[in-house]
Amino acid sequence: MASDNTPDRERVNEQALAELRSHETWHGPHLIRSIERHHSETHPGIPLSLFDAYTERLGYDAIRSRADVEEKVVDDENWQSEAAYYRIGDNVSAYPVTWHRHYEDGGVRGLVGVMQQQLGHDVQRGDLLLALEAIAGVDRPTADAMLTTARRERQVVVQPRTNPEAFVYPAKTEG
Repeated sequence: MASDNTPDRERVNEQALAELRSHETWHGPHLIRSIERHHSETHPGIPLSLFDAYTERLGYDAIRSRADVEEKVVDDENWQSEAAYYRIGDNVSAYPVTWHRHYEDGGVRGLVGVMQQQLGHDVQRGDLLLALEAIAGVDRPTADAMLTTARRERQVVVQPRTNPEAFVYPAKTEG
């Protein structure tokens, strides 16, 4: 558990804290995902000490919250479930390391491809945006703009394009 004078305690982002307080039902991967979005400097994932600092500031039982994470953390590099936490080095993430790597190597198209492969079904626009927010460390409008840019550059296909419940596919490569 982080103490009041640890560097992670000082790194708690007040905007992230306000967002988390407004969504009091957010626990588990939702909490990790939101902290990841606000702390791209720690990517991939976040240190557990930073998670501890947030749980303390939110008034949660930090020991119990940490125990929940440690009980559900997996070392697998591939997607297991939305209820799992993924160990990436000394950090934890709401997403497996392969998703982070594919985003780093192939941008939005790379992320969509690995998501489709590991989930075993088409990628919903909303799920992609959540993953982009956490993995790229951006807010929702920026994630949406990244998707729009990838679509315009023909890296991905969004069907139906104007539907918020659309599916996203990697564009077929020429050749």
